[in-house]
This record gives sequence, structure tokens and C-alpha cells, in this order.
Amino acid sequence: MMIQLFAQKWSCTKGTIVIVLGIVALLISLIHVSLFPSSSTVDYFRVVITPVHKQDLSFQYPVVDLHNAVVYRGAPWNPNVGRWLSACESLVAYANVTETISGKICRNDCSGQGVCNHQLGQCRCFHGYTGEDCSVAEYLSCNYPSSPDLPYGRWVVSICPAHCDTTRAMCFCGEETKFPYRPVAEACGFKINSSSEPPVTNWGKPDMDVFTTNRSVQGWCNVDPQQAYEGKVKFKEQCHCKYDGRNGQFCEIPVISTCINQCSGHGFCRGGFCQCNGGWYGTDCSIPSVHSPIRDWPQWLRPAHIDMPGYAHAADSIDTINAAVTKKRPLIYVYDLPPQFNSLLLEGRHFKYQCVNRLYDSNNATFWTEQLYGAQMAIYESLLASPYRTLNGDEADFFFVPTLDSCLITRADETPHLNMQEHKGLRSSLTLEFSQKAYRHIEQHYPYWNRSSGRDHIWVVFLVG
Repeated sequence: MMIQLFAQKWSCTKGTIVIVLGIVALLISLIHVSLFPSSSTVDYFRVVITPVHKQDLSFQYPVVDLHNAVVYRGAPWNPNVGRWLSACESLVAYANVTETISGKICRNDCSGQGVCNHQLGQCRCFHGYTGEDCSVAEYLSCNYPSSPDLPYGRWVVSICPAHCDTTRAMCFCGEETKFPYRPVAEACGFKINSSSEPPVTNWGKPDMDVFTTNRSVQGWCNVDPQQAYEGKVKFKEQCHCKYDGRNGQFCEIPVISTCINQCSGHGFCRGGFCQCNGGWYGTDCSIPSVHSPIRDWPQWLRPAHIDMPGYAHAADSIDTINAAVTKKRPLIYVYDLPPQFNSLLLEGRHFKYQCVNRLYDSNNATFWTEQLYGAQMAIYESLLASPYRTLNGDEADFFFVPTLDSCLITRADETPHLNMQEHKGLRSSLTLEFSQKAYRHIEQHYPYWNRSSGRDHIWVVFLVG
């Protein structure tokens, strides 16, 4: 979307474009201050859903993916937006660009707990794993330190009286129950004083009834969905299916999780982090390595001319190959930042509606949210799949910095390891530090920022008070 506008308004200076983007981000921030609640609630993330039906899409716009989402230039879009974008074709000069396809390998293949960046030969570890080869499991507690009155610590979104998945700081029923994957999130696991108005949760008293097998007691972890739907067993109404990847009132239906570009068809979405197939990498598994079949390369790398006899037999023994591609300007380089700036924020979210522009229903059909912060994900996806994208930073006209600070804003302070104690409770302070870390990473590991003092770099930043 943004690139189409750049192409049409090429007469604008790069500096002017970056300034305009900053003003737009500031206006969005002001809207957020007036619209976003002071604390996250499940109802907030549920009220604004626009369903999309396959029959309507096939009539309005012919390009529909398997999950009923309109696809424009490789990225999934709401049908109204997709149709608008289709009319934004630009007329600009073509450029011959040499794209470098890399093939560096990573230590121990990232131990099965990460994705290998074949350009750098570095692992991008999944949530809760670290180390050069992602072999070290982190301990991310769900709870703050306990006290006599609060055996599970003070309240936090991740608070857990049941089984804590310490790789994600998420609370589940646990293996000793009939349905171990069900979330025991927030009020679900604690006693509630229903006589008060509104009902008040006692965060110092765990509700052991959620583990009951007694049909006449309001349970959760051992409640059979069919019996509950038939009214044969009681269940606790404060328990919900909040985490991504499951639907149904009792989380009994496994569904597709939301990932960036749904991993471009070259990987598996594990709760928000793309687990790429062998030979592919990038936040959305869209970057091929020398080990990827050329016929499967993305549209923004085709058609490509590879002047390398014997490539098919030599791919396993070379580090790079060059592919000549003809593209339209302006060209944009999308940084492949470490996952703490994007994928980990998606994988670790405690409310599946947070900072995404779509989810998937019980039939794995796309339905669109109208969340303000979903816009950041939509822009990111569009640029990753754009025909203006290039892997050649030396030829790029613009550089996109993909930090999902919209996820950080909504997730701030929801777990002990993602707290705002050093920021005096100010989400804007936390996100500014986050952007500063991204800037330092780019400045230290890439030459492009210093080349222009960042004038050609694009940030989509959300700030709140």
C-alpha cells in the first residue's frame, strides 16, 4: 500500500515522506489515547469483528485464498481494502537488480526450536528459547513472588494457580486433567465473590473447583464440551478460550493461529511465530535460500535469471547465488530483525485479539478485526509481499523497520518478564526504549542507516501515555 503511494508521488522527497509517516503515526497515537481502555479486557477484543463469506468474495474479488481472505500481491487483505489497492498500480521506470540468495547454515539446525537465518547463519529462536542454537530453555514465570496473603503473587494477566508453561508464561489446566490445553487465565483460576456488584475476584484464593469432576459443581479443566452444551454439567463462566490456536467455548476446536502472511505457504504458524520449512527463513518464511527450489520463489523474486551452470547440483555446497531480477522503483528493503521485535510479541500474546488484523474461525475461515493496532501488521505484511521489495540494500530507495510496538503496547505489564517497573507504568516509555533497541541493532549490524543518517528509513510507531 505505502509503496504504491511512493511510486505515484515519486516527486516527493524521501525526507518529506518519512515526516508525513511520522505525523500519521502521531495522529493514530492520539486516537488510541481516547479509544483504548486503560486495561485489557476480553470484551474489548471481541466486539468489533467483521465476518467474511467466501461466496461474497468470489463475486467481488476473484483472488481468494484457502481461508477466505482476499490476496493482493501475496498478502491477505480485507476485501474492501484489497479492491482499492488493485486500482493503485503505478507507472514508474524499471530497474535491473541483483538479488543475493544466501545459504549459510546454523548450528545444530537451531535444535528444532528456531528458524535459521541463512543470510547471517544465525538462529531466530522461538518464544522461551535462547542460545546460539536455541538449545537453552528460558524460565518465564507466570507469577510474581508470593506473600502470605497472595500465594501466587500480585495480580498480573499471566497469574496462574494451575500449570504454567514457562516458555510463554501462559496458564493451562495441565497434564493431570482431561483437557490439559485449556487456559486457566486470570479470574478463571480464582474465587469470585458473585454477591458483589460487579463480581470481585479474590486473587489470594485459588478456585480448586475448576479441576472438579463433579458435574454439579462449576468446573472447567475436566468438563466435557458435549455434555456442557447439552446442559448436563456445570462450568465456570469466567473461563474463556483466550489464547490463539483454539476455538469453541471450551477450546475444543484446534484452528489456525495468526502469523505474518501465514508463513507464505512455507511454514507452520505456532501461535504467532512462523516455523519455516527447510530452506526458507524470514518473519513470514518468504525468503528463499540456495536450498529452496527456484520454482517456489516468491513473486517479488521472479522472473529471475541465474547465471550459474550446475546450480541444481551445487546448491548444497555454496553460500550464495546471484539472481538478476527486473523490478519497478522505488525499491524497499525490509530488515529481518531478531524475533523480539516482532514474532515473539505475536507468539506470546495472552489475548488472541491483540494487535492482529484477522483471526480464524472454527472452519479456519478468515474473519477480520477492526482493531487499530492491526494496521501495523497489515502494513508489514504488505511490504513483505510487495513487488517493490528487494534483498539488495545497496539498491534500495527505502528501508522498512518492522517493529511491532503495537503488540508491545497492548502486552506491556501482562507478565513478570514484560513489566514496566523501570518505566513508571508508562507504555510510551517502554515502546520508545523498544524502538531505540531496534535502532541500535540496525546501526551496529547494517551499513544503511549511517549512509543516510536514517532519512530513508520508515518506522510505523504507536505511542501511548
